[in-house]
Amino acid sequence: MFKRTARKVIGMMTSLVLISGLTVSAVPVKAETVAGTTYYVDHAGGNDNNSGTNPDAAWKSLGKVNATTFAPGDRILFKAGGTWQGQLWPKGSGAEGSPIVIDMYGTGNKPLISGVTSELQTVFLKNQQYWEINNLEVTNPSSEPFTRDWKGARGERRGVYILNEEGGILNHIHIKNLDVHDVDGVYTTRSGGIIFDSVGSWVPSAFNDVLIDGNTLTDVDAYGIYIGSNCIVRYGMGDLWEWVPKPYGAWTPSTGVKISNNTVVRAATGGIAWNVTDGAVVEHNTVQEATYLATNASIWWAYADNNVVQYNESFASRNGSEDGTGFDVDAGNLGSLVQYNYSHDNAGGFMLYVNDTYNTINTIVRYNISQNDRARIFRYSGSIDTVLNYNNTIYVGAASGNPVMSDYFTKASGSPKNIKNYNNAYYSVGDRGWTLTGQTFDNNAYFGGKTLVSADAHKVTANPKFVNPGSGGTGMDTVDGYRLQSDSPLIGAGVPIADNGGRDYFGNPLYNGDPDIGAFEYQGTVPPATGKTPITYTPAPITPMPTPPGPAPGNLAPLATATASVATLSTSSIKWLTDGSYDRAWSSVDKGVTFPNYVTLDFGTKPVTANQLKIVTRFGTGQGITTLDLEYFNGTDWVPLKTGIQWVWKYGDQTNETQTVDFDPTTAAKFRLKVGGANLKWGNFAINELEMYYNR
Repeated sequence: MFKRTARKVIGMMTSLVLISGLTVSAVPVKAETVAGTTYYVDHAGGNDNNSGTNPDAAWKSLGKVNATTFAPGDRILFKAGGTWQGQLWPKGSGAEGSPIVIDMYGTGNKPLISGVTSELQTVFLKNQQYWEINNLEVTNPSSEPFTRDWKGARGERRGVYILNEEGGILNHIHIKNLDVHDVDGVYTTRSGGIIFDSVGSWVPSAFNDVLIDGNTLTDVDAYGIYIGSNCIVRYGMGDLWEWVPKPYGAWTPSTGVKISNNTVVRAATGGIAWNVTDGAVVEHNTVQEATYLATNASIWWAYADNNVVQYNESFASRNGSEDGTGFDVDAGNLGSLVQYNYSHDNAGGFMLYVNDTYNTINTIVRYNISQNDRARIFRYSGSIDTVLNYNNTIYVGAASGNPVMSDYFTKASGSPKNIKNYNNAYYSVGDRGWTLTGQTFDNNAYFGGKTLVSADAHKVTANPKFVNPGSGGTGMDTVDGYRLQSDSPLIGAGVPIADNGGRDYFGNPLYNGDPDIGAFEYQGTVPPATGKTPITYTPAPITPMPTPPGPAPGNLAPLATATASVATLSTSSIKWLTDGSYDRAWSSVDKGVTFPNYVTLDFGTKPVTANQLKIVTRFGTGQGITTLDLEYFNGTDWVPLKTGIQWVWKYGDQTNETQTVDFDPTTAAKFRLKVGGANLKWGNFAINELEMYYNR
């Protein structure tokens, strides 16, 4: 039943997306299904000189496995009860219908792969596809303390790390039935229990057909499960966290993503999160005590389209000063459906809706139960647009600590709008009321506290007569107390909603007569429906945000460390030279400037190939460079690429003016401008952005 429901929901959600991002079609590697070879690994009784192809001739070490390139259909089986220390990184890729499988053999405990300090990830795949990893125990501990400094001594440690680095679309990665625990990473989205990471600065890169199912993750820092990407560039999206690789690539979502039946306990920040996906289904998961070391949300998603989040239990998050909610529709989401979830005892509340400078639009939250969530039940942060909240049951007991029912967190993007609330039941023993910015209410039930919204034209204020409110425990099936008694005033008091999913939280069909208020639809004898006009949800059109002026995709300069031989003006920063924003300029000091001066891009241990330099300057007639040479370092000396370059600037205002230098393709770790002259109207010269490209 659940699978059929999910397919129905996904079909409905496709109507919510009214804009398409740049995607790369998955091209599976086709092959006839082949049996492959089964290899056995026995830490106690194996020998790396064995063939490995039967239990009596098993291999012994991870080193042997890591040195082998496996073929489609191969199986790598670790002996139950065995222990290996180090990194597991087998090579090769499977094919469509013939994945490479890692699993266990024999009886007993799952094979333990224990990470070592010298490797950031315990189980690792890089630019590989068609793999299934099952039935392992995985750890990656560190003796260093947790820190919010992402460059801290722990490093970005992971239990399982699946990396796509400029690999295009990689298919079929399934991670099932792992026991991942004691992974001690720093505070970033790229460390934790099971991490998928796409880096597509030049080649649009993502995953297709991702299944993360049945895993248990305990004491994982910072995240339990995270799917992330730097392929985010579309309609005004500007910047992610500093640890996400730059330059950013064109928005390329991972597809066919399903995260299901997992249990996450004590993730330092977030329990389950996914970014840059299209059509992700996240269901039947349990997240407990997330955010126990730093504020975040337990289950959240961002920069993603067509999200379905259902049948999940999220509870007992620890830190709720800003986030700390059970669920979070974060920035940049186009179309989210949140249904049949149970949120309780979360420090930051039930639902968070976020929009910074990106679109977060067209969200439906229905038939969920929230019990004793704290701080605030709903938080609207920024210019959230078009939310439909209906048939949710909210219980605010004494354990909630007097939260607000909703609040508005100010963002530069503006205020929330078009938030509509129907058929919700709000039951409170003490709350601080609502911030109603952008919200309208109709046909809701209010009982106790300060829940009442007087503008609700068809409100119900009588005791809702739940069977036993506040009696929910741990477990999706512990909330029978929110069923309605036969004489409840909520029965038949709601307004019908079109395309309502067909069931309530408990699995009862909709509707029995006129709709009920809350997450339960009473199934006893009721009067016939009276023909109320259904509410029709109309998704808002997606209007692409204007793209701010900035470097084109493929700009190499952010990969380098920028330095200047001349001092930087106190109100400027050398980081602004390559920060991707034309609104901030690096400037030299305004007194005593002499020439030549040098501006250097140092790529460190990763040389790049380039054939074009661009400089963007505002107020060029007053502070633009007029004479320069372009050089590269060959390991011993600085070698000229172009000399005697002369620039004349046209504008003395805030117009972005670009000068370009083309040169033969050159591979080097260091490039520099030898600045021989500049306009010094105010005593300084300046660059709004220094860019470097390799145009093939």
